[in-house]
Amino acid sequence: MITKTKDIGELKFAEYNPRQLTNRQFQDLKNSITEFGFVEPVLINKNKDRENIIIGGHQRVRVAKNIGISKIPCVEVDLSYNKERELNIRLNKNTGDWDYDVLADEFDMDELIDW
Repeated sequence: MITKTKDIGELKFAEYNPRQLTNRQFQDLKNSITEFGFVEPVLINKNKDRENIIIGGHQRVRVAKNIGISKIPCVEVDLSYNKERELNIRLNKNTGDWDYDVLADEFDMDELIDW
């Protein structure tokens, strides 16, 4: 996987992206990016008909704009419009659930609440 740095102004939000954040989730993501930077690149399309459309990472880009980050690490894929949409949904739905026993055994509750 090759990561390229793109100017934030080159990136385009997908018109169909269904993901949204609450104000609290936005602030949590903002805190994370401020603390650790971009540890996960944004996924964009390089298809000639869909160039620089964000497939995964819309909310990270929104936060980056909000805090003045101008360069974004990106990974490019070449997908048709239909495959682009499918991957967007798959990325957004493929989240797991917490193992609460591991959380209780391995982490301090105050840290978890703060994070």
